[in-house]
Amino acid sequence: MKKVLAVFMSMLMFMQLGTMSQATENSNKLTESEWETLYSSLVDENTLPALNVGADETQVNLCWHADKSTAKAQVKVSKNADMSDAKIFEGETTPAENDLQLVCRVTVTGLEEKTKYYYQWNIGGSWSDTKLYETKSFGRHKAMVVGDIQITESFYDGGTEQKADGLRWNNLLAEAVEKNPDIAYLVSPGDNTSTGETAAEWQTLLMPETLRSLPMGLAIGNHDKKGMTYEYYTNMPNEYYGRNFRMLDRDFWFRYGDVLYMFYDSTSGNAPDHRAFTKEAIKLNPDAKWRIGVVHHGIYGAGDCIGDMETEILLKTIFAPIFESFDLDLVITGHTHSQGRSHFMNNNKIVEKAPSGGTFTDPKGVLYINANSNCGRPTDESYEADWLAYSFLKNDTPTYTTLDFNGDTMTLETFRGDNSELLDSVTIKHSEEFKDKSFGNVLKRVLYKVVEVIGWVYTKIDYLVRDIQNLKEDGGLFGKKKLKF
Repeated sequence: MKKVLAVFMSMLMFMQLGTMSQATENSNKLTESEWETLYSSLVDENTLPALNVGADETQVNLCWHADKSTAKAQVKVSKNADMSDAKIFEGETTPAENDLQLVCRVTVTGLEEKTKYYYQWNIGGSWSDTKLYETKSFGRHKAMVVGDIQITESFYDGGTEQKADGLRWNNLLAEAVEKNPDIAYLVSPGDNTSTGETAAEWQTLLMPETLRSLPMGLAIGNHDKKGMTYEYYTNMPNEYYGRNFRMLDRDFWFRYGDVLYMFYDSTSGNAPDHRAFTKEAIKLNPDAKWRIGVVHHGIYGAGDCIGDMETEILLKTIFAPIFESFDLDLVITGHTHSQGRSHFMNNNKIVEKAPSGGTFTDPKGVLYINANSNCGRPTDESYEADWLAYSFLKNDTPTYTTLDFNGDTMTLETFRGDNSELLDSVTIKHSEEFKDKSFGNVLKRVLYKVVEVIGWVYTKIDYLVRDIQNLKEDGGLFGKKKLKF
């Protein structure tokens, strides 16, 4: 028996070592020295591709920079690792933010669920290394939410902080995907970069190998709005520019299975276009079971949005009535670098308490989740609000949230980003259809006309102030630029 037991224990230890070796081999987590090597080899380049969400689950979008003289917007896709029987998808090239490159954008279509695809992108006369993209279930699946990636600029410290941001970002992604291999795509509520001005910020954001197989939906945040690089490093579907948006201003939507995501530019107070965008997205997706909004600013979030005049007056007035009158289930926010989740909210009141671990069927309000920061720059979370059902006090620790969609059930789980410890969870069940045409919702939309007028006036004033500021930066009011009204 002792000999048998010894043999059994040896076999068990061997199996465990093999599993550990395989897990380490397959993990994209890196040590500081490993990241240093990768970062140093890539930071001076500007050609990594962004894998973005497509219009629906059968599509995925790519965006990358290539040399101006040889750029071709082409992506080769095959079900075979040797790229045999590959199909080439053609896209378009547009001017880049510099004079040496062009931006290539391609949409890959016709994807099947639970299928391995191998792909390459044209890097100027030749093809890149082969990468693997494995689609998930088009039915039950998970989404991943992270807030304020905010890769910092490298102007002042030679890239030390940017490098640290990149490592933290890389290992957060690796941790989340390793623990949740069924994650189909990533949702960011904005502030993807710190200044919105440098290629190095985007290059660092795109360095993690995990992102070669994880499509991203990236909202616009106030830090992204500091520059124009978002315009050149993303390829989002169904972008909506409206009548009054300009420059980076835009909303967009995408559909995955039964889930409709609507991304709003909350740095714009343009109420008429935000409402029109929502109406259009829902009209085009009448059969979606779930409606989710994504905005940057924490409307019912944790942290310093509590008591903030801009949030309490402007943002809640413009966005909350849209979310409520169109029956959104969940709104994802960021901005405050503080993790938190609300109770179910309607008309600026708690309509149903939502403690951690609870399951709620057909709640009457909207649930808001505020993601914290993954850039390592915490804020003081000493604020309290009645609407908060949960908040994470260690806001210097990155977190991530998964949304598990399973037919009529959606489960939110928030984890520590370093060890995937479960911090918060809540489940929502649907047994009713959306009530878009209910008297209460129709009345809200009629009364919202007043907000639309005020929002339009605010937008025009805001644009005028921005123009004056830009003119001052370019040599005064009598410089070369002209005001645009």
